[in-house]
Amino acid sequence: MEAGVITKIEKKSVLSRRYQIYINDQPLFSIHEDVLVKHGLYKGMQVDGAQIKELLEAEEYNQVRLSALRYLSHKPRTTQELRQYLMRKEFHEGYIEKVIDEMMRLGYLDDQQYARAWVDERRNRKGYGALRVKKELKQKGIASKWIDEAMSKVDQSEERQLAMEVAERRYLRIQHESWPKIERKLGQFLLYRGFSMDVVYEVLRELRSKHQGEEIDS
Repeated sequence: MEAGVITKIEKKSVLSRRYQIYINDQPLFSIHEDVLVKHGLYKGMQVDGAQIKELLEAEEYNQVRLSALRYLSHKPRTTQELRQYLMRKEFHEGYIEKVIDEMMRLGYLDDQQYARAWVDERRNRKGYGALRVKKELKQKGIASKWIDEAMSKVDQSEERQLAMEVAERRYLRIQHESWPKIERKLGQFLLYRGFSMDVVYEVLRELRSKHQGEEIDS
C-alpha cells in the first residue's frame, strides 16, 4: 500500500468500538479501538505501506484475541477446544497459536487446572467412574500427564465406594424386579458410568449379599 496521511478517524457508531481510517481522504480500512490506541493513530499522522500492513495484521490478531476471550468467558475450556473453535472461524493458524500462548500466559487457559476441576466435578457431582472420566479428558485433548496427575488420588477403595453409592441409588428405582434383572441392569449402568469390570463385580456381589439378606430377615 502507498504512503499517505490519516485525514480522518471516524467512529463507526455510538456504541461501536471500531473506527474507520481515512488515508488521503479515502476510507481505507477499519480497526478496533484497542489497535487504534496501541498504535497511537491520530489525524494528520503520516503512514507508509509497511505501517498500514502492520496495522492490518494487528487488527486481524485482535479479532482472533477477542473471539478467544468471548469463548473463554462462558466457562472453562481446554486448549484443544479453543483451538478448534478458532479454526472453525477460519482465522490464520499462526494468529491462533499466538493467541493460545497469550491466553496461557494470562491464566485464562490452563489444561492442568481444567483436568483437576473436571475430575472433581464428574466424580463428586455426577458419580462417574475413573474410566469414563479419563476418556472424557482424552477426548478434550488433555495431555496424559495432566490426566494422570488429576486422577492420582483416586484409588481402588475410593472407586469401589463411589460405585457402591451410585449402585445403591440406582437400586432404589428397580428393587421391585427380580435379582437377575437387577444385577444385569445395575451392571450395565455401572459400566456405562465408567467403572471397571472388577469394581462392578465387587459391588454387585456386596449388593446381592446385603439386599437378599434383608429379604430373608423380612
